[in-house]
Amino acid sequence: MHRIGIVVGAVSLALIVTTPLAASAAPDPGLAPPGTLTEKPAIVQHTADRPLIAVSHRGAAGHAPENTLAGLDAARRLGARTVEIDVQRTRDGELVLLHDITLTRTTDVEKVFPDRASHLVADFTLEEVRRLDAGSWFSPEFAGEPVPTLREALIRLERLDLNLFLEVKQPSLYPGIEEEITAELRRRPAWLKPNRPWEPRRLIVQSFDWESMRLSERMLPSVPHGLLGRVPEGRLDEFGWAEMVNPNHTTIDADYVDLLHEHGFETMPYTINTRAGMDAALRNGVDGFITDYPAAGQRAIRDFLGEESGGTAGQAAAPPFSAPLVPLLDRH
Repeated sequence: MHRIGIVVGAVSLALIVTTPLAASAAPDPGLAPPGTLTEKPAIVQHTADRPLIAVSHRGAAGHAPENTLAGLDAARRLGARTVEIDVQRTRDGELVLLHDITLTRTTDVEKVFPDRASHLVADFTLEEVRRLDAGSWFSPEFAGEPVPTLREALIRLERLDLNLFLEVKQPSLYPGIEEEITAELRRRPAWLKPNRPWEPRRLIVQSFDWESMRLSERMLPSVPHGLLGRVPEGRLDEFGWAEMVNPNHTTIDADYVDLLHEHGFETMPYTINTRAGMDAALRNGVDGFITDYPAAGQRAIRDFLGEESGGTAGQAAAPPFSAPLVPLLDRH
């Protein structure tokens, strides 16, 4: 078996325990139904019931401009089940989808605002960000694609029936962003209800800033949280509140993956854009991986499962959509 599942309690039932929120993170009863924020499943995080998935990175970064609604649409079209996006905050307090802390690489900010000394996301209002073209840098066919807000992305993801890895980028630059993300999710409480144990997780909040994730987990105890980067072996016991450890795929081997599973963590390393890298990660026993090319990732998973079961599981695991294998580039 490539994965070992450990469940607390009966095999088919997850026990629920109530975890009180810290006083500073008391839920607003007007924003979410009672119980959706204070219940933490008492189930060991790693379970063999969940399917292997190829998480579509930054929307579908190999096929469309990253962190855009067009990217989310492309992910769905390519058969992705889960997408990853990055969240930052504008000067006037709006949550937007952007990976870099500056607007330079993925927008035409230097053309639209040639006299601005700073191109930091935090130095622009949402109205100013709305004036930027976030698509032309990728391809002329995406000219005029805007930078979306987190609210717009959540609405589109619901419409597309996609699950979400929400990465909080550089939270130390945006004090209080954890509370603001919490408030946005409470306004759409469907995101706070977990999928069934044999389905991909509905929502993961993750970051390279592990202290930020501890704060977020206290505000959203019903939502699984992930730690990006390789957690040292000797520190794994410190993070029993987290559900995932997602390192760079070049930093792990089968022994480390086994150790994560022994500690109850799932692991989906980033960002794997070659077939050889995907195959190696799957042989190491990961629970999935993050890739710019979701169709290629799903193909690798189907082939891997087919090999494990003698050629039948791959057919059963085929997604509802398919796409041709595209040229792959390594991207970390």
